[in-house]
Amino acid sequence: MDKFMHEHNLNEWIVQCQQGDAVAFGQIVAVYQPRIFAYVFRLVGNDADAKDVVQETFLKAWVYCKTYDLKFRFSTWLYTIATNCSYDYLHAKKPLILHAEENMILLSDQLVNSDLEQQLLNRNIAAVIAQLTHNLTPKQRLVFTLKYLEGLETAEITMITKLSAEKVKSNLYLAKKGIKEVLRKMKIYEK
Repeated sequence: MDKFMHEHNLNEWIVQCQQGDAVAFGQIVAVYQPRIFAYVFRLVGNDADAKDVVQETFLKAWVYCKTYDLKFRFSTWLYTIATNCSYDYLHAKKPLILHAEENMILLSDQLVNSDLEQQLLNRNIAAVIAQLTHNLTPKQRLVFTLKYLEGLETAEITMITKLSAEKVKSNLYLAKKGIKEVLRKMKIYEK
C-alpha cells in the first residue's frame, strides 16, 4: 500500500473508530502492532510482558480514540500511549536489571566462544546495543530507543515523552556515553 493510500485509509479508520467501529480499529491494530511491539519490547525487555503492554496500549487507544486530534500524527499519539503503558509496567514490576559489568561479561563470553566472532559481532552489534540499553535509566532508555532504534526526531520525542528538547538531548548524551563506555570495556568500540 503506498503512503498516500495508507494515510487516507488511516484517517478514515480513525474517524470510524471515533464513531465506535471496532473493525476499523482492527485495521489500525494490524498496521501498527508490529512497530509498537518492537518498541515496547525494547523498553521492557521480555516477550511475554511486551505482549501484555502492547495489549494494554491498544486497549487504551480504543478507549481514548475519541480524544485523538487528526491534526497530529497518529503514530506519535500511539507511541505516547505505549510509553505510558511501558512506564506503568516498569514501575509496577521493578524488574531486576543486571549491572553493566555483568552484562558486559555475559556478552563478551558469548562473543569469545563463537568460532565466527567477527561475523557475529558485525551482524549482532545492534542486538548488543539493544541489550545494553537495559542498563540505562528509564528516561535514557526511552529517548535512546525512540531516537536510534525507532528513528524519531527530537521534536516528536518531546511530544511523546513530555520532556523538553534539552532534557531529551541530555538523556541521549548520557545514554550514548554509557553505552560507549561498556562497548569500550568489551573492546567493541575504540574511540
